[in-house]
Amino acid sequence: MNQNDHLDKAERLDATQNKLDPDVDWESIIDIIYNAAIQYIAYYCEMNLRLHRDTHKGLPRFLDDNDLSGLAQLFRDLDILRISRWYGGQGNGNTVRLARDKLSQIKQMCGI
Repeated sequence: MNQNDHLDKAERLDATQNKLDPDVDWESIIDIIYNAAIQYIAYYCEMNLRLHRDTHKGLPRFLDDNDLSGLAQLFRDLDILRISRWYGGQGNGNTVRLARDKLSQIKQMCGI
């Protein structure tokens, strides 16, 4: 997948999560945001490094190793939010707000 394909996918995912109701669809929103973040980061890395990770596995370390520690931390924060809410069952509209904030920060760091 090339950089523009990653951006297109990220934008489609982002648009989809914005259509959902945070109080009812929070699990879906969190997962969609998580996957959109992966795509935005892949776009940025492909633009700037000419390589990227296609999955979440090892993504924070890859980012750290490429002097992108700010992005790495934001993704770690999003990952922790996703795991704690999904598996801990602590979901609500506030969880969505926190996840959307992390995604917004990731987009900003990626110049989007």
